[in-house]
Amino acid sequence: MMKRILFSILLLMQLGTSNAQDALFSQYNYLPTYLNPALTGCGKANMRFSALYKTQWFNLYQPFRYMAASMEYAVFDDVQRNVVNFGLQANRTSKGYLNNTNISAIVGRSFGTRSTDCGDWFLSLALQAGVGFSNVNPDKFVFIDQLNQNGITGAPSQVDLFNTFNNKSYFDFAFGGVFTKGDMMIGANVQHLNQPNMSFVGKPEDGKLYRKYTGHLSYRKEVGECVIRPTLIAQVQGKSNYFMVGTLIDYSNFPIEFGTWYRNATGLNNNSAFCISVGIKWGELQNPGGERREYTSRAGLASDIDLYRPGLVTTYTSMEAAYQTEFNTNNDIVCPTALSGQCDYRFPWEFF
Repeated sequence: MMKRILFSILLLMQLGTSNAQDALFSQYNYLPTYLNPALTGCGKANMRFSALYKTQWFNLYQPFRYMAASMEYAVFDDVQRNVVNFGLQANRTSKGYLNNTNISAIVGRSFGTRSTDCGDWFLSLALQAGVGFSNVNPDKFVFIDQLNQNGITGAPSQVDLFNTFNNKSYFDFAFGGVFTKGDMMIGANVQHLNQPNMSFVGKPEDGKLYRKYTGHLSYRKEVGECVIRPTLIAQVQGKSNYFMVGTLIDYSNFPIEFGTWYRNATGLNNNSAFCISVGIKWGELQNPGGERREYTSRAGLASDIDLYRPGLVTTYTSMEAAYQTEFNTNNDIVCPTALSGQCDYRFPWEFF
């Protein structure tokens, strides 16, 4: 009972000063479009499906849960130039009795993908637009008029805080770009361009979703059968600033990959965590001319170990599960973004 009351108080405080922040996923490589919409259609095949699930501090009375999934499709012409990239992404956040769902469409274009006259660079740009839905279940709260000296009375509350305003919808927009040259990739994007109002009650400026600015830098190094992909990611959203640095370690001809990361969110009292991940790969992508075996599917698990916890010394770790699969819709197509030996530059998927 006490946990329920305390959680009601904490959630009401959060709703009163919304200024919501987006979920932080450690296994960003399994859902590239969540990191940057410009990565849409930049897989090793012309269709890709990705999904992520995260439980944060799962020992809490109502742990935070985050889910995200995307489907991407790339269209090429007869000389393998990119015509358009399409993407559909859905995100859902559950924070106890507060739920938020966002569904968005992504459209973009990649430059440099053609079978002749290849340059030494690659560029991809994309726009993202969607709609979000937030709702809260007031029946799960305990208000002050439902309490007496003996505890919860069981009587219905007369507080009309969320009986009338328990749903919220809003539009959301984003833009991003990715550029590669040699063994380097750099990208940047801006989420929530219109800073939508997510407040159920109160002033719109108190519930706006701040713009999220993201920059990421990756490098790719082959060491024998091993591929090392160090990456730096930095984000700024309102008063929350965070960076993540680490590396992916992949074995080209062995179905396993590892990841190690350090993350620091300086806007949350220097809340920092160390992440480790392990993944398996299976299937073989048809890729004539490729130098290495390329897998069609992979799945991963990750654990975040909190080094400094934001006021909750008894919180357990966070867990993530991820899945991704890629395939060509036409078996006769050699996707130009694959390692077909046609161009010298790296494609974005090679850094993930």
